[in-house]
Amino acid sequence: MIKLDYHTLESELEFTFTISRSSKSISKTIITEISYEYNGEIFSGIGEAVFSKFYGEDEKSVKAFYQKIINDKSLEDLDIFNIQDLEIRLEKYPYNYAAKAGIDIALYDIRAKILKLPLYKYFGLDKSKAPASSYTIGIADLDTIKQKTLTALERGYDILKVKLGCKDDLEIIKMIRKLAPNARIRVDANCAWTLKESLNVLTEIKALNIEFVEEPLVQSSSLEEYKELFLKSPLPLMADESCKRLLDIPHCAKYFHMINLKLTKTGGLTETIRMIHAARAHGLKIMLGCFTETNVSISAMASISPLVDFTDLDGALLLAKDPYANGLFQNNEIHLHDKVGLGIEI
Repeated sequence: MIKLDYHTLESELEFTFTISRSSKSISKTIITEISYEYNGEIFSGIGEAVFSKFYGEDEKSVKAFYQKIINDKSLEDLDIFNIQDLEIRLEKYPYNYAAKAGIDIALYDIRAKILKLPLYKYFGLDKSKAPASSYTIGIADLDTIKQKTLTALERGYDILKVKLGCKDDLEIIKMIRKLAPNARIRVDANCAWTLKESLNVLTEIKALNIEFVEEPLVQSSSLEEYKELFLKSPLPLMADESCKRLLDIPHCAKYFHMINLKLTKTGGLTETIRMIHAARAHGLKIMLGCFTETNVSISAMASISPLVDFTDLDGALLLAKDPYANGLFQNNEIHLHDKVGLGIEI
């Protein structure tokens, strides 16, 4: 029998985290704990729901979803290895993808524990192929950005993801490049610019050796504008807000060169892996991303990172203290350990 419990976790961020549309100094997620009896032994798994109002979920909606699952006894008699049945049962409750991801992660944790495997081995992957993660520099005043950048470099983070979408965009990116002449730099605008602004900024920053740019266009942009930017952009474009579920892949392949997958959007590792394979079939490069969250969900995504080209799994690195720190990172290199499951103690 499956038993589901959940609780809210609040974590202070080391620095206030600001993007083009929001700012926060506290990260709030919901931790799921699932217990399952298998051959007379009780196994426990842990997961995390990282909700976002931008994608239609908040603390209240996630808790309501979990309570409904409990009240309806939707999972109690589930065969934990029957992933098809799990998906059918969860499809009865539309949307709620962050909440579903919390269940999905915990069940994969249990499956791997039963088989006495670390999660990356459960998926049959080579841990040496996990790409190093970027470290995010959020929007702030220039002095704070300088401090953040120098702190990141001192800690050995040599891949920087820079949030833009403010009046100081060019000053910010030029200053960071000067401070970090040898770093790999990526830009994320979080849907901040018009077509004209996008082309102007991308043309200006191309000379700074930027790897790619995430979601430059405001969401109200027309398909014609997305197409024009795709054809004229001097830098590769990555979809994030535009790419949520499997059905978005063919659309994104028309207007982007890459996609960013997050558990908050996909609803779990099962859908994420489907999207990875579909993206490959469409010639897209792939990054695994995150929000500010703990190593519970970061470890889950890291376990499938050998399948992709890039990672942006710094969510736990941005916390002042992660209660589930498990030695996943050495500088910004991902080192998948050989503890069973996620390797996280409840």
